[in-house]
Amino acid sequence: MPELTSRARVLLIDDEDASRYIFRRILTRAGFDVDEASTGSEGLAMGDSIPDIILADVNLPDMLGYEVCRRLKANPPTAGIPVIQVSAAFVSNESKVQGLQGGADAYLTQPVEPAVLVAQINALLRLRRAESMSRLSGLQWEITFNALSDGIALADENGLLLRANSTFMRLLDLVYSEIEGLPLSKIFASRFAPTLADLMAPAGDAQALELSFGYRWFNVRYNKIESDPIKPAGSILIISDITDYKKLQETLKSTERLAATGRLAHIMAHEINNPLEAMSNLLYLASNDSGSEQEKHSYIEQASIELLRISTITRQVLSYHRESLFPSLIPAGEIMDAALAVFRSHIAASGVELISRVDCKHGVLVRAGELRQVFSNFISNALDAMSGGHGILRVRCMISRNYSSRGVGVRFLFSDTGHGIPQQTLAHIFDPFYTTKNSKGSGIGLWLSEEVVKKHGGVIRLRTRTEGQYRGTLFDIFLPIPGNSNNQSTVFDAQ
Repeated sequence: MPELTSRARVLLIDDEDASRYIFRRILTRAGFDVDEASTGSEGLAMGDSIPDIILADVNLPDMLGYEVCRRLKANPPTAGIPVIQVSAAFVSNESKVQGLQGGADAYLTQPVEPAVLVAQINALLRLRRAESMSRLSGLQWEITFNALSDGIALADENGLLLRANSTFMRLLDLVYSEIEGLPLSKIFASRFAPTLADLMAPAGDAQALELSFGYRWFNVRYNKIESDPIKPAGSILIISDITDYKKLQETLKSTERLAATGRLAHIMAHEINNPLEAMSNLLYLASNDSGSEQEKHSYIEQASIELLRISTITRQVLSYHRESLFPSLIPAGEIMDAALAVFRSHIAASGVELISRVDCKHGVLVRAGELRQVFSNFISNALDAMSGGHGILRVRCMISRNYSSRGVGVRFLFSDTGHGIPQQTLAHIFDPFYTTKNSKGSGIGLWLSEEVVKKHGGVIRLRTRTEGQYRGTLFDIFLPIPGNSNNQSTVFDAQ
């Protein structure tokens, strides 16, 4: 017994009792359940019960089997039921053509070999089950496609839109009927400033960009579908809503700025305290001392010098923390000097020796406030690594080339002779909230530093040793000079 015939139900439409008897015996012995109808009208009515397959005679008393098949195929509930037409009278090729063109799935002439009949029924049942599975898979795919949290658009080899899921339409505020069949590049250009070509790296590999539309931020990726090495089969555009992530980033940046402000306030209070005490004592002497007018004038002059010192410290701190809304071309050495100026006294008081070579006057296009904060993070971390004192902090700024792209730029080096960074820590050193300082660290400083450097088109390299004569850590920051290209990846290089 064929395995596909189990429980299959056949509707037999034939006005001849003898013919129905023969077919019923053949079908039941093959494992089918059989329902019978003697007229076309009766067969159409029983078709509403949706049998698995219909076997219909052509020469029926009330209508031809062609008409029965036509009506079955025109009715949506029964359109998918396979129909086999059988006839002993209509056996010409013209009759077969008429039956098949009328919608029949097969046409057999009598006498029919039982094995041929069963094989034909099984073949049509397999086809129907395959079609049902295909429809089910298509429905499952459609539901999954539209349930994805990422927006996805598919285009053909000519770049024309084939399909887009509901998330894509919602995120970009689109109506499918208005964009169906349009070039994907045109749809993309209606929402974002870059072009689709901008999403492809020179080597042809896809890259992700963070782009904004309205109040939302998206991570956007564009890939060619390479089914053929010569001709692409199409392309796919994927957009992910990262608005919440961007808001979290801004919150973390604000938190780090507040922490930096607190550190600066501590440094500023320490720097101002000594000249304030000196000025207070000098003014006291000037107002209460019974000495000569020349001595009093000397006290006042020395107090003025201390006041000028306080003013200089205050200006340095205010200049250091001044925010810039837009990038501007600033001499690289000037940014480095501004960061060092705030820490010089603190470095000296900690017993750390500072060796600086800041002889770079080339301009870099940056937001100075953000870059000063990056440099402060490296200086502060270096001092923490040498908390026992007697270490050496080397700071250098120079013209150099990107090791990967060979583009010309400015290199900033911060090295210390501290305890170094353990190997197991290196992989996470730039992760947000990762810190080795326990409750003293927020884990945001280095993550934010990497974000700022990348935003300015730069690269960070890290080298470290935890043992030996030359132990310590070196941070290498490369920023491009405007008009030169550079690699935008971050490299970890441990020794």
